[in-house]
Amino acid sequence: MTTPEIDRLIDRLKDKDPAVRRSAAEALGKLGPQAQSAAGALGKALRDENPHVVFDAAFALGRIGAASVPVLVESLGEKSADLRRRSLEAIRMIGHRAVDAVPAVAHQLRDTAGDIRCYAAEALRKIGRAAKEAIPELMMALKDEKVDVRRAAAEALGDMGAEAVGPLCKALKDNDPNVRFDAAFALGRIGPAASGAVPALMDAVKDDVDSVRYIAAEALGNIGPAAEVAVPVLTKALKDRGSEVRAAAAKALGRIGKGSVQALIGTLSDPDAKVRRRAVIALGRIGPDAKDAVAALTELLDDHAVRTQAADALRGIGPAAASAVPKLMEALKDESGDVSRAASEALGAIGSAAVLPLKDALKKGNTHVKLRALGAFTQMADYAGRAVDELAACLKDEDERVRFNAARALEKIGAEAKPAEAALKAALQDEDEDVRYWAGEALKRI
Repeated sequence: MTTPEIDRLIDRLKDKDPAVRRSAAEALGKLGPQAQSAAGALGKALRDENPHVVFDAAFALGRIGAASVPVLVESLGEKSADLRRRSLEAIRMIGHRAVDAVPAVAHQLRDTAGDIRCYAAEALRKIGRAAKEAIPELMMALKDEKVDVRRAAAEALGDMGAEAVGPLCKALKDNDPNVRFDAAFALGRIGPAASGAVPALMDAVKDDVDSVRYIAAEALGNIGPAAEVAVPVLTKALKDRGSEVRAAAAKALGRIGKGSVQALIGTLSDPDAKVRRRAVIALGRIGPDAKDAVAALTELLDDHAVRTQAADALRGIGPAAASAVPKLMEALKDESGDVSRAASEALGAIGSAAVLPLKDALKKGNTHVKLRALGAFTQMADYAGRAVDELAACLKDEDERVRFNAARALEKIGAEAKPAEAALKAALQDEDEDVRYWAGEALKRI
């Protein structure tokens, strides 16, 4: 479909003045898919003598999208390296919608010009998994004499799924560390489907280059439980000279699972706060199976660099973290925000063991502590029924936020909140609209 405006712009692509031709191409690019009827004319503009016109024409074709693909594929058959380069750039812009261009783009991986091969690999990466038929050509590109081509091929293979694992494992032994890095990164993007790469990645965790060791550890973490055999190697990496490697190893161990708990506990005393933080987060991710870490995590509630994450980890462990309740109650008083919020959520997740201290906080705490205690009760509906009387008393608090959160907590409790029925009915007359609403909702549940 065309319009008078598009027809006018197509005519201007033939103007004698290159500035006019360029502005026409730029305007068509701004129209995007609406200008698909101009694809043929823009294809001709790719052969313009003015490089600026060529650039804008290629950009416009990329913006137009899938309708430009036949024109761009045709251009890839031209002798001009610059024309093919611009066409590949446009295909890269179109991405997964350019799937019909895959055979022609893959053929460019054999071009004599290194930058063309590199552009082709990058275009295939943008097309993604739909470019699987190009895997054999990308495998060959992993042996290219130019480092940039090998790197681009490795990145492209990262979007191809399990079929790319074998060649990427070979690339982990490339003599250039950048290629090894990109290969490990690509395997990490493939994730659990790259389980066959675990042995090769374990070797890469011992690489001479810090960045390669770091990204190999990250990749093992992305593979997850299927990489459990790598736990000893990653545990050793927790002592690596590079803090980034230690942090990545801790993160990976958390994703692999419970077999990593003891190693991670040992890392909680690392001198680098980032490493400690990664270890704490990893233990929280493991959850109840990390119960042996409760004592160490409780101590970290005094570590200003990781105390919020420590509380979050205790929340992940849940009821098995009951021994941390006294320290979490102290953290509840912290008015910095994140720490008391995390402590409140942890107490809510711990449940039964936290009920009595939280009830006491509702009676004696200041407004901040009351609000955090109410937040905990809101999350522990199974045990919050033991605090109905204290919650009902909060409906008369002078602070409307306390009254509002008390009504919400009672609504979560449901039928067990019946002893608070009279207090909830009185709250229907509260001056605050939100308090009245939640009191009504709680009465409906009762």
